Amino acid sequence: MKISLRTVLIALVVLVAAGGVISTVPSEQKSDGTQTEVLQRQCSEGEGVSLVVDFGTSSGKNIDEFCVKNFEASGWDLLSAAGLNAQGTSEYPTGFVCRLNNWPSEADQPCTKTPTNVQGTWAYFNSKSNAWQFSGQGASSRKPACGEVDGWRFVEPGEVASQSEPRVNPAAAACK
Repeated sequence: MKISLRTVLIALVVLVAAGGVISTVPSEQKSDGTQTEVLQRQCSEGEGVSLVVDFGTSSGKNIDEFCVKNFEASGWDLLSAAGLNAQGTSEYPTGFVCRLNNWPSEADQPCTKTPTNVQGTWAYFNSKSNAWQFSGQGASSRKPACGEVDGWRFVEPGEVASQSEPRVNPAAAACK
């Protein structure tokens, strides 16, 4: 039986596509021996803490969703646990998100001072149900629990941060 090159290439494309659908971010070993595992979707019941990152309407980027299993740290740590690169400002290096995964660009946002609504800024939301709430505390102070959802949205210049929820609904799921 002879297999054509075309058949092999189609099979490879299917395998790569399937891998993207079920992919996970590499897990990391915690001090208590458990593994933090990251899935490319929001969590289902009892799985962990969900994270939604909406890069805003003008970014051209997809909205990212993550489920971080066995997570027990701050909202700031949740970003890096999900494999995102979070950059603060010179004033608040781990307390104010200025850039996520290089958005906005360094040319648009130098991150030396806290960005204003004129420049665009990141807004932080949380959910314990199926509705977003504008966060009353910073990501470094908040410790999201299993079943909760953290959400980030890049607020375009002129938009109101507290009214610019992520464009994906939170899928809060009960935990035991």
